[in-house]
Amino acid sequence: MGYAIKLTKEESELLSGIELDTDKLRFDHEAYERQGPLVLRLLKSLTERNAIPEHRLRYWSDPEYQIGRVKASHRGLFERNGTMGQDIYTHPHFLKYLRYFLFGAQLPADVIAEFERIVGNPEWVTSGDVTEITKGTRKLVREKRLRGYEEEFYRLALDIGLDQWFAKSVRDAVKQVR
Repeated sequence: MGYAIKLTKEESELLSGIELDTDKLRFDHEAYERQGPLVLRLLKSLTERNAIPEHRLRYWSDPEYQIGRVKASHRGLFERNGTMGQDIYTHPHFLKYLRYFLFGAQLPADVIAEFERIVGNPEWVTSGDVTEITKGTRKLVREKRLRGYEEEFYRLALDIGLDQWFAKSVRDAVKQVR
């Protein structure tokens, strides 16, 4: 199961003109400039119909969802670096957030399925399940050699419906894998 949001035909057409891989845009400044208005139109459409899940918007705008020494939201980090307003959304570094808004965590389908199996029904998860879930997550990360993917597991935990505290525990467990 994936966590991609359903796009309208117009949104799909806009997305087809957007390169989400910043490595491919690195030396093509003209392509980056051309796609900025497409990104803004896509975001406007998604926002108008409330298509982006609330937890993904909070991941972007709530400082509690930003993990690091600087206590600002992901959006706030752009602002701290002098990028403001619409320029944030046309900045190449925003593309990874747009990708998450659209598709969810960037992990292989079999890893997502196994993580869902480890968690079970997220509505039934309690704080007493944290040890079992984090232990299973670390085992999965070792087996699939996914060290360094703590942010994607954090995003996946949010996507499947775990609360933010639990998602942080998952992220921390992945970070512990050596």
